[in-house]
Amino acid sequence: MVLARVRRTIAERRLLARGDHVLVACSGGGDSVALTRLLARLAPELGVSLAIASVDHGLRPEAAEEVAEVGRLAEALSLPFHPLRVRVEPAGEGLQAAARRARYAALHRCAAERGAGKLAVGHTLEDQAETVLARLLRGAGLAGAAGIHPAREDGVVRPLIDCRRAELRAWLRARGVGWRDDPSNADPRFERVRIRALGPALEAIDPRALEHLAAFADDARAVHGVLARRAEAHRAAHGEAALAREALLSLDAPTRAAVLARALADTTGRPPSRAHLDALEATLASGRGEVLLGGDWGARLVEGRLELARRPRRTRSTRTE
Repeated sequence: MVLARVRRTIAERRLLARGDHVLVACSGGGDSVALTRLLARLAPELGVSLAIASVDHGLRPEAAEEVAEVGRLAEALSLPFHPLRVRVEPAGEGLQAAARRARYAALHRCAAERGAGKLAVGHTLEDQAETVLARLLRGAGLAGAAGIHPAREDGVVRPLIDCRRAELRAWLRARGVGWRDDPSNADPRFERVRIRALGPALEAIDPRALEHLAAFADDARAVHGVLARRAEAHRAAHGEAALAREALLSLDAPTRAAVLARALADTTGRPPSRAHLDALEATLASGRGEVLLGGDWGARLVEGRLELARRPRRTRSTRTE
């Protein structure tokens, strides 16, 4: 049943194509071990080739042995293995976010060096539901509600995105396969662990609650895609006048929000918050005002056009007697 579900996910979500070379990221945990073994089973019929990579973040002494264990799994499956080690340096972000950034950078480098056009990672249906819930609780809009993308433009694919975590572990146990889960997965200091703890309470209300959240992510992603295409059509049709107040107000509210979100992300390098979009909407409606976008960016109407620009930093003047 699990194998059939993964086969269906790969086909319906168009994750892999015949001839693909796939780098499989395996930490040694239950999800990624299941991913590795399932893809090894499916590779011949899919017409794809595999290699395995495992990352030691240098944060736990036992991590080196976990990477070595993944190497033994690769050897048992007769697959190439690439052990990777990264240095995690938080830069204004949490430790887990910094580790994730370093891990993906190393995996993408490895994939490029080995000619792998796809990078398979082991996110499950629970990961999807938990991501959606966490983003909604923080006030995310439609883009945030789209959750984890099953297939990204950079080649990352998630063949387990429709699988339940318990089913994957049952599949492994039935075959006598062990795994080692990262102890941070049970550490309540991390937000994702606290969000995960909400799962049983939600499923007590509806046993399919997490499935509903994951399905909602698919719906949100589809609608967001439609709006993104409309926003792109607006930009193409209006060129430099795409942010003219009159042109923006001629759009329906969801498309206008998509145009503004794209413009802000392109200009500032980061997606806007719902509060920023609401403030811009109020500015457009009233025809006046300025919106502070964080950092030193701001937006204001200049001669009927929304202008996004850096705001001059205020410096303290020093008087000398």
